[in-house]
Amino acid sequence: MAKALLSGIGIIVGVLTLPIVLVAGGDWSGWFIGFLLWCVNWGISITTAKWSFGLSATAAVGMSGVSFIARAWLTALVLFVIALRYSEEAGLIAAGVFITCFTFDLLGRTALYAQRSRVPKGAPQ
Repeated sequence: MAKALLSGIGIIVGVLTLPIVLVAGGDWSGWFIGFLLWCVNWGISITTAKWSFGLSATAAVGMSGVSFIARAWLTALVLFVIALRYSEEAGLIAAGVFITCFTFDLLGRTALYAQRSRVPKGAPQ
């Protein structure tokens, strides 16, 4: 149960941000754009991780690093375009939703990694 919660914490938090945005009087399209951007980012991240299995450590780290940087730049570019061409409010809300989902997803992944990497007491290291 805890693993499922940690794996999906970004989605859960993303859905929970919608009522917060609406109660605060924000534009729901900003929430939708931010959540959609995060979902696409998350999907690409998972796909990149799957593709990197079986590669050498150097190639896997390089592939993950390039993917991470490219996704960050692409997301920032999309958010700037939305803020400049569509609506500043929607762009700011989208950025807030995206970074909130991203942060909680990163925390969940870190906790999952820590659980998998835990060495049982008394086991040789």
